[in-house]
Amino acid sequence: MTGNWVMTDADVGALLDVFETGRPAAADDIFYADVLVGLRQLIPCDDITFQLMDVAEQRLRLLVVTDEGVQREELVGMTDEFTQVFWQEFWEEDGCAGPLATGDYSTLLHHAELTRTRAYAGSALGSAFAALGVNDEIIVPMTPLGGTDRRLLLVRDSGSPDFSEREKAMLALVRPRLAELHTRRDRELRGEPNLTPRQWEVLRQVATGASNTQIARALGLSEATVRKHLENVFLRLGVQSRTEAVARVLAFLDAA
Repeated sequence: MTGNWVMTDADVGALLDVFETGRPAAADDIFYADVLVGLRQLIPCDDITFQLMDVAEQRLRLLVVTDEGVQREELVGMTDEFTQVFWQEFWEEDGCAGPLATGDYSTLLHHAELTRTRAYAGSALGSAFAALGVNDEIIVPMTPLGGTDRRLLLVRDSGSPDFSEREKAMLALVRPRLAELHTRRDRELRGEPNLTPRQWEVLRQVATGASNTQIARALGLSEATVRKHLENVFLRLGVQSRTEAVARVLAFLDAA
């Protein structure tokens, strides 16, 4: 099959390379700036933004990558003319509620067709985006985490081409990985220890009071393997005993 919408093996390989990174540029960043930089190189845009949104509080937390570098913003309420229109029109048919209104967190939203309609162009929100010079936008939604809306936004300004079907297919492919990475970043910010899935399984058993023999039987491991996992856990957590280890991770056991 041919056509510029077709993803190639090279596209997939390049995407995998982007997600081999994942290091925050600043200690309190909500996402990994290097991943955003890598995606922007593969899918050129004027800005790419990872956004967290609390609708009840009208709070936006943004990690933005542009030609000027990495920018961080937190906006609460109607701070200027644009955010006033944004929140006033949020739940309207042509507003920005999108996945929150439909419950569809799988489908990418491509605004090129909507934004070119006369009705949208004449709306308050359409006029606000036009004033910012926005030509096209793609929203990559993710299932909310702890009640917080998560989405990736890619914007092309006036004079730039629309996003292609190939580029949308690339973003659809990485959407689940973006959500996984943000979940990991959220846990890092909450202080969750970096343990392997098997180490978490062992610690869950330890938390029930199970002995090494019982853990080995429950997980289908040898006792020697269980002991080695616990040695590694103690080293990673900087603790000396099973009791200390459980106390260190107790708040995270259900989520891990």
